[in-house]
Order: sequence, then structure tokens, then C-alpha cells
Amino acid sequence: MVLLETIVTGVINTSLSILQAFPPTTPPLSSIFVLIVSFFVSLGSTLISRYMIDVDKLKRLTRETKKYNKMRMEMMKTADSKLKLKYERNADRMRKVQSELSMMRMRPLLITFLPLMIFFVVFSNYYSIQVNDVQGIATVVSGNIPAIIPFNLPETILFPLGKNAWVDGWGTVFVPNYVWWYFGGSITFGSIMQKIAGLQPD
Repeated sequence: MVLLETIVTGVINTSLSILQAFPPTTPPLSSIFVLIVSFFVSLGSTLISRYMIDVDKLKRLTRETKKYNKMRMEMMKTADSKLKLKYERNADRMRKVQSELSMMRMRPLLITFLPLMIFFVVFSNYYSIQVNDVQGIATVVSGNIPAIIPFNLPETILFPLGKNAWVDGWGTVFVPNYVWWYFGGSITFGSIMQKIAGLQPD
């Protein structure tokens, strides 16, 4: 009972802290806020997709496509002339199926894309960090910081996920870019929700 009261109190206090400084500008509240935003964006997108897509038809067409692709792999391995003939006879049908699957998945995106992009751009401008080199020795990050990871990570040039830097109150940490922090949460939440909603059939 005491543990439950402690958890509830913690959740309420965290919620009030976020509301008092909305949107929060420093971790950990900014990190939690961005993940909450990505959760609700993913939820909204999944609900719209679930409403617009015939899930039973999606499952049937997906199974048909997988069966056809399996046939293609077997044909390439065995060079069976009968299997090749069967594959070619079904080629037109499968092009139509694949086109229909693409359209089913595109329709919800046409509705959700513009509002989501506006929302994303607003917050990406808000969570803009300032990077300053101090006498070439240390890199200091300031501004509205979307998140921190409390240890150093490898920095990549091809996919700049963030920067190892010194942050006031935290010391030397890894600061992920808003884009990667947001989309990391969005992709994780989205894949789980779509699986639950039946939009990613096996």
C-alpha cells in the first residue's frame, strides 16, 4: 500500500512539474515530455489507420504476398520450370495485390502527414541546442535540451545522432538530437501499437 502511494505521488508530482514548466526545457522532464508526445502521436496515427484499413483484407493480402515471395525464392533455388510457369501466371495478380497493399497503407498517411510535420517542426525549432567549443578543449551544450544519456557514446559523421558534451548540472554526457530522440520513441511506440492493432500481420 505504501509503495502504491509512493508511485502515485511520484506520478502526480512529475505531472505537475511538467505542467508548471510547459514545455519543459531541460532533462529529465524534457526527455519524458518528448517521449509522451511521440507516444500520443503514434497512438493517434494508429487509431486513424485502424479506422481506415480493413484489417482482415490486409492480413489476407499480406499472406498472399508472402506466399508468392516464397514461391519466387524456391523458383530461384531449384530452377523448376513448372514452378516458374506458375510464378509467371500469377505475376499480374501479385502486382495488383502489392499495389493495393501500398494504397491501403498510404491512405492514412495522407491524412496524418501534414499535421504531424507541422507539430514536429514546431518542437524541433523549440528544442534547438547551442554547441560551443571552450578553447578547443571541451564542448558545452546549452539551450532547450531534448534529452541526455548519462554516459558517452560513439559519435558518427554519417548519422549524427547527437554529441558528447558538457551540460550544466549533468557534466559530460551524450546529448541526442531532438529528431533521433523523437523518432526513436515514435518508431518504438508505433511498432508496438500497430502490432496490437493488427496492422502488422505475420
